[in-house]
Amino acid sequence: MRKSLHLKLMLSSMVVIGFVTAVAVYALYQTHAEERARDYSARMNQNLSRLLSSNRPPELVKDEKEMSLINGNSMDPSLDTMICRSDGELRWSNLHLPEVIALKETLCNDLVNYLKRQDRDYFFKYLEVKEGEYFIYSIRFTRKEEGRPVTYYVVMIDSAKQYLEDLHIYLMQKIRQSSAAYLLLIGVMLLSTRWTLRSLYKLRREIDQIRAGKRESLSSGYERELTPLTESVNQLLENERQQTLRYQHALNDLAHSLKTRLALIQITAQDAGLGKEASSNLNEQVLTMDQIIQYQLRRAVAGRQGLRQRGVEPIPLIEKLLASLAKVYQHKRLQTRFLFDDDVLFNGDQGDLMELMGNLLDNACKFAISQVQVTLRRHGERIRITIEDDGPGVEPKKLDRIFQRGVRADSSGGQGIGLAVVSEIVDSYGGSIAISESALGGACFTLELP
Repeated sequence: MRKSLHLKLMLSSMVVIGFVTAVAVYALYQTHAEERARDYSARMNQNLSRLLSSNRPPELVKDEKEMSLINGNSMDPSLDTMICRSDGELRWSNLHLPEVIALKETLCNDLVNYLKRQDRDYFFKYLEVKEGEYFIYSIRFTRKEEGRPVTYYVVMIDSAKQYLEDLHIYLMQKIRQSSAAYLLLIGVMLLSTRWTLRSLYKLRREIDQIRAGKRESLSSGYERELTPLTESVNQLLENERQQTLRYQHALNDLAHSLKTRLALIQITAQDAGLGKEASSNLNEQVLTMDQIIQYQLRRAVAGRQGLRQRGVEPIPLIEKLLASLAKVYQHKRLQTRFLFDDDVLFNGDQGDLMELMGNLLDNACKFAISQVQVTLRRHGERIRITIEDDGPGVEPKKLDRIFQRGVRADSSGGQGIGLAVVSEIVDSYGGSIAISESALGGACFTLELP
C-alpha cells in the first residue's frame, strides 16, 4: 500500500464514502423513526379527541356503570384505552391486547406510579418492557369530587410491533440502496483516480523508455503541477549527457597521454641498449603500469550508470570473446560450450559487459584443463550467466577475499585487479556474483544482472 498512490487514493476514498454513507443511512433511519412515531402520536391524539367529544365525557361519569354509556363506536378499536384515578383505581377501560388484559388488575396502579414520576400533563413515549414493545400516550386532567380535586389519567396503549417491522423493512431497504450507491461511487472513483493519475503513469512509462534507451528525454504537455518535475528531470538528463561526454573525453585524453609516455619509455630503453634481463624487467614494469592505468580508468567508469541504459545483446559478444580466447589459449586445445536462451537482453553498457565477460572468461580459460562452459538464461526479469571450468577451482579460504583488490586466485603474476573490476561493475548495476564448485570439477562463477 505504501508504494501505490492509486491504492492510497482508492482506500481513503472508500473510507470517506463509506463513513458518509453510514451517517446518511443512520440519519434517514432516525428521521423515518421519528416520523412514524409522530404518526402514532397523532393517531392516539385523534382517538383522545373522539373520546372527550362523546355525549357523556368521562370526567362527568361518576361510576363504572355510567362509564358504559360512553359511545365506544367513536373510538379507534385497535387502541387499548384506560381511565385511571391518581390512586391507581381503574375507572374505565376498552382493552384488546391479550397481554394488557392479563395485567388489567394492576396495570392502572403501575401506570399511574410511572406517570406521576414523569409529572407531565401530556406524555407520549415508546417503551420496551418484558411483555413487549408499546407506545404509551397519556393526558392528565383534574375534576372536583365532593368538593375536593381528584386527578385522572387517560392512558392509551398501542403495540409497537408493526412500527418495529416497518423500521426494519425501511432500514434494510436503505442499506441495499446505499450499498448499491456505494459500489457505484467506488466504480466512479476508480475511473476518476485512474484519469487523474494517468499523467503519472505516462511519466513512469517514459522514464522506463529512457532507461531502456528508447528515448532521450521526457515529453512536454504535462499539467502545470508536474511541469517543474519534468523540466528538472530533462535538465538532469542533459547535464548527465554533457558530463558523461566530458568525462569520456578526459579519460580518453588521459589514456592516450599515458600510453604514449609508456611507449616512449620502452623505445628509449631499447635505444639505450640495456641488457636482456634489464630490458625484460623494464618491459614487465611498463606492462604492470599499463594494467594499473587501465584498471583505474575502468574503475572510474564502473558504477556511473545514469538513468539511461541501452540494451545490449550478450550472445554475439560472448561468442566473439570465446573465439578470441580460443586463439589465445590454442595450445591448451580447450573445449568450449555456450548454452543460451534466445532474445536475451542486458540492460546496460556494452563496454561494461565486455569487461565483465572478458575478465571472467579469461580466468576460466587460464585455469581450465580442457573444458569451459558458459550458460546464459533468463531468470525472471534478470539474466543469469554461469561460467564453469574443470580447473583446480578456488581455495575455500580465498572465497571471501577473491574480489578484493590485490588478491589473486593463484600465485601467478598479475595485480589481482580483474575480479575487483568485475565486482565493482556488478555492484553498479545492482546485480550479484557468487562462486561455487562446478560440476566440471573447477570453479563456477554465477552472475545475475538486469
